[in-house]
Amino acid sequence: MIEHTFDAGAVSLNYVAEGREDGRPIVFLHGVTGRWQTWLPVMTAFAADWRLYALDFRGHGRSGRVPGAYRAVDYASDVVAFLRRRIEQPAVVVGHSLGAIVAIAVAADAPEAVRAVVLEDPPLGAFDDQDIADRSEQPAFTAMRDLAAAGLPRERLFAALAEREPGVDAAALGARTLTLSQMDPDVLTTILANRSRDGYELAARLRRIACPVLLQQGNVDLGAAVDDARAARARSLLASCTFEHFPDVGHGIHNVQPFAFCRSVRAFLGSLP
Repeated sequence: MIEHTFDAGAVSLNYVAEGREDGRPIVFLHGVTGRWQTWLPVMTAFAADWRLYALDFRGHGRSGRVPGAYRAVDYASDVVAFLRRRIEQPAVVVGHSLGAIVAIAVAADAPEAVRAVVLEDPPLGAFDDQDIADRSEQPAFTAMRDLAAAGLPRERLFAALAEREPGVDAAALGARTLTLSQMDPDVLTTILANRSRDGYELAARLRRIACPVLLQQGNVDLGAAVDDARAARARSLLASCTFEHFPDVGHGIHNVQPFAFCRSVRAFLGSLP
């Protein structure tokens, strides 16, 4: 896939555009520490009918860095600029984890640019009432931040990740090594300092979303980020919400169960006016 650059104003964003040239647009937003490539397992399922875009967030992948400006609202501002100036028609926005949090902000702030939203296991508590110290990912985020800040050669970074995660296969470790080597450590410092949710106001944004929403929830016992109570509250605040629970997978639904993820999203897209 050919990568392109979009000038969002504060930063240059790296992205790919694939699929049907005259298709209606879908924009894929990855999670924290990720890259656009995380969507490769599922993009082909939509390429025949849709025009696909996948972005690297600021501070991730090949996009530019903006130290001190890695709040959810900062990412959302970049995506809104991309939708308004690059795509120029209402798009379906599909977000995983942090990408889902950003998708909520985008749909609330730029309703004219968003046709529908898919929220894959959004960490709602982390952007509402939960301190990072009370969340299970805090130790892993700290370790990843420190590894990224160390500036290790890729061989040593690979070895350090292999030591931390002995059960992960070499291909997955290689992808994580590349992803971490391209990430600005301040991305995770912002989260660890509880600054990523500054100015976010989750409940107010959920109430402002007028377009259809698909909320996908994994199993918290397997590592999902959103629990039953927070998922139920989000559903009550959204004007139009389709909900699906995936009991056999944790946080990474589209990676672990790509066929189930695609079936769910395609059914949702088929229901859109």
